[in-house]
Formats: sequence, structure tokens, C-alpha cells
Amino acid sequence: MIILDTNVVSEPMKSNGSLAVQAWLDRQAVETVYLTATSLSELLVGIEILPEGKRKEGLDAALSELVVMLFGSRILPFDQQAAMAYAHLVSRARASGHLISVADGQIAAIATVHGFTVATRDTAPFVAAGVPVINPWEE
Repeated sequence: MIILDTNVVSEPMKSNGSLAVQAWLDRQAVETVYLTATSLSELLVGIEILPEGKRKEGLDAALSELVVMLFGSRILPFDQQAAMAYAHLVSRARASGHLISVADGQIAAIATVHGFTVATRDTAPFVAAGVPVINPWEE
């Protein structure tokens, strides 16, 4: 099972998005990919801060469709178990000299709790957290 990081979900929404990422996504079985509430919030904020216009409306509609059509009930929360995992993995990473953003730490913790891999372009924070990663830009 694979958690898609925010950068993987947003890549196909770009006009000049990576064809490698799109091809990688197309090869995944829908029921094996998950989104986190953390990534969903990052995507929603990214759209919300755009100026009003067709681009904002288009991205908002695309994200809404993506969430319903692709993920459905496969959006994982940052819950109590994830909070406990977050504290452990972020403190362990800091002790070894790696800083992890709150969002990446939350996604890593959710992946740890579920035993999932994270698909991302920014692999370093997840590797520092001890989470298996896939980089669709290099697949």
C-alpha cells in the first residue's frame, strides 16, 4: 500500500507536470493508493490562496473530483496512534541531525502506523524517519 505525498498528487494537475509521474500513477491499482488528511489540507490551502479565477476554479474542481473518484474512503487521518508515532520518529530524526517539517512528519507517522510506503519527490525526510519511499520521478 502506498501513501501519495502532496507533490505526487499535485503533479498531474500542473500544465507542465511530469509524464513519468503520470505514467507511474497510471500503473498503480486504485485500491492500493492512499491520501492523508495532512496532504489533503496542504492541497486545499494551495488552492485557497490562489487569486480568484479560472485556474483556481479548475484546480478546485479537479481536486474535488480526484478525492471522490480516486481516494473515496482511503484518506487516512492523523490520529492518536499517528501522534505517538510522530513524536518518536521526529525526535529520533532530530537526534541524528535531520529536521522534518510538521507535514512530512505527520505523513511519515501515518505511513508508519499503517506499515505503508510513501511516494514522494522529497525522499530525504521520510528516509530520515525510517519510512520506505518510492520516487515516481525516478521510476
